[in-house]
Amino acid sequence: MKRFIIVLMAVMISMGVSAQELRLGATGGLNFAWERAKAAGVKVSSDSYIGFQVGAKAEMDFSSYLIDGFYLEGSLLYNLKGGSYSGSHSNLGYLQLPVNLGYRLTFSGDVSLLGSLGPYFGLGVLGKDVEKVSGAKVKTDVFGTRLQRFDFGLNYKLGVEVWDQWQFYLGFEHSLLNLSKTKIEGSSSRTRVTNFYIGTAYMF
Repeated sequence: MKRFIIVLMAVMISMGVSAQELRLGATGGLNFAWERAKAAGVKVSSDSYIGFQVGAKAEMDFSSYLIDGFYLEGSLLYNLKGGSYSGSHSNLGYLQLPVNLGYRLTFSGDVSLLGSLGPYFGLGVLGKDVEKVSGAKVKTDVFGTRLQRFDFGLNYKLGVEVWDQWQFYLGFEHSLLNLSKTKIEGSSSRTRVTNFYIGTAYMF
């Protein structure tokens, strides 16, 4: 995971230097996430869990490689997701790297419509199941026990950019991997995390 991040950022920076079209920025957002699980043929979905994401992003104009309007963006985020249940909830903190290919449709010099999609790679760094027992909170580690640390999925974004600096967007991401480490004899167990988010970014 660390090697992939270093190589990706090195490629983006080297390409950006040659094209002189690399932009850096800060980004953050509000998450509305939930866990979806299936065990012994029974599907279960948690209630929405409110988390957040914060980090940095790089954006490079890709017009020279495709056609006018295309760009490549990559972000390095701390992304807090999870799920809420009756009397308990899950805090799932990931170091996450989404890499999206996007298209910018400019309406005027100050307003552009943005749309992008691509994969994301996540590494679980802080995860707890929190449950109330006799009025006290009991916390249990998640990653490496109930869930595997590595996550991979798809990310979709639609937004608007104003004054060539502020970006506001809606996004949706979902796991493609089975995150569950729980084994039930005679049946399979499957867990995936889905997240809808509202975000903003300021590009320098």
